[in-house]
Amino acid sequence: MNPAGRFAKGLIGAFLLLGLAAATARAAPGDSAADPFVVAFDGGATTLDPIMRSETTTNSWQREIFDTITMLSPSGVPEPRIATSWKNLSPDQWQLTLRQGVRFQDGTPMTPDDVGRSILDARDNPKSQYREYVSDVSGYKVLDEHTILVTFAAPDPLFPTHLSEIPVMPEALIAKEGRTAFASHPIGTGPYEFVSWLAQDHLVLEAWSGFWGAAPAFRFVRLESVPEAATRLAALLSGQVQIAEGIDPSDFGRVRTSGRATLSTVPGLRTMYLGLDVWRASDSAGMAQGTKNPFMDPRVREAVAEAINVPLIRDKIFDGAATVAAQFTPPGLEAYDPALKPTPYDPDAARKLLAAAGYPHGFSFRLDATNDRYLDDSLVAQAIGGLLGEIGLDVKVNAIPKAIFFPQTDKGDFTVYFAGWSGTDPVSTWDAIFHCRDPEAGFGHVNRARYCNPKADALMESASRTFDDAKRIALERAAYAIAEQDRAYIPLYYQDEVAGVAKDVAWQPRPDGLILVWQMKRR
Repeated sequence: MNPAGRFAKGLIGAFLLLGLAAATARAAPGDSAADPFVVAFDGGATTLDPIMRSETTTNSWQREIFDTITMLSPSGVPEPRIATSWKNLSPDQWQLTLRQGVRFQDGTPMTPDDVGRSILDARDNPKSQYREYVSDVSGYKVLDEHTILVTFAAPDPLFPTHLSEIPVMPEALIAKEGRTAFASHPIGTGPYEFVSWLAQDHLVLEAWSGFWGAAPAFRFVRLESVPEAATRLAALLSGQVQIAEGIDPSDFGRVRTSGRATLSTVPGLRTMYLGLDVWRASDSAGMAQGTKNPFMDPRVREAVAEAINVPLIRDKIFDGAATVAAQFTPPGLEAYDPALKPTPYDPDAARKLLAAAGYPHGFSFRLDATNDRYLDDSLVAQAIGGLLGEIGLDVKVNAIPKAIFFPQTDKGDFTVYFAGWSGTDPVSTWDAIFHCRDPEAGFGHVNRARYCNPKADALMESASRTFDDAKRIALERAAYAIAEQDRAYIPLYYQDEVAGVAKDVAWQPRPDGLILVWQMKRR
């Protein structure tokens, strides 16, 4: 049985056993282990090791347990978390002042070495998906019991922002017991401690009495993977869950008039885009064997961009809960250029480009997408396939669970894929998804398309070393302009973050898409 089926069956059974009177008399959700505060996600965590997967749902589940060194505000400004302040002493030195009195959930005091070694762990572990945030760190030195000096092989003016992605881990425990044991029973310094986990299905948590900060409003928490939007909605409106991620736009009205829940939306930082195979001249994985790869021709890539009616997708699928993208960088990040305009929808021009490239009758390929990760992801993929069909392309849409999709695309098994990216800043985004792939240096770990432009990389390298904000932004924009001209990726829209929230819960979605119970309150 799928996770949503088990979830729904369990809830129905619970109500049959307890009866209506008992359900009415029970404690408020979150007050007891039998009646936890429940968040229904569109998918679940793929791992509880906090440096092994850079993906928003996985991060949301992990960051109930783990603190990061800094935390980004909704406007993208780094704020104190484990580091209470930071100071740039020179281009290659940052000093961090650490919060005092912090303990791990096994009672062990957190030390400055734990913080320093966590940074190096994220940098050095070959499976870490956070290497680009700290790849320039050369080492650290403990100055006293609450201060460390971090040194750099090359300057990083955005280091406080990058630290918002680095979790603090009990490094001595990991060295003693190994990463496998640590991932099966994670221990952090965050407000909730681990109780139990069924991979990609649910995570059970309890507020930790030794947390350094304010106690969360809800003591007992259960995070559920419920991929079906209709199931999440029904559970929210019946009071069985308190937060439902990703309400389908067609159901916005039902939530607003339900009397049981409210709809919360915020413009998001996630860019939804198409990734294209731009490195295999033939035998692209989503095409017939022996077939020439049309996407090597920039005219074909441009034709695809011009054939997709993004405003129509925004209006018909999202009820306006998305913003048409003019560039990969979303509003809110420093490289965003408000002067740029979206690619106009022009199917006639797209057909002419295909004909000029030698494909007057089109060609066939597979479009891969998730069906349990982004808001209406499979529906958008079908819409894209239909729009491309109007210019003569034969598109087979392959919408699959994210647990299959990401490993498949990571190893290059695609011709075109539809996915999203949400980053903290334009430099780390570039290093992860645009930079010429260099696994040893930590570059390009999600550059699935194998895009590579050394000139653009050099511009971003200069930007990453520039402390002058105006000069850095100019360099960032110049690098992204090259990638946009190359059509390395095709940005489509910025997804709003949408959630259904029970009326007795006070919470506003974050632009970065993280759903954190410790940031919620009772009304």
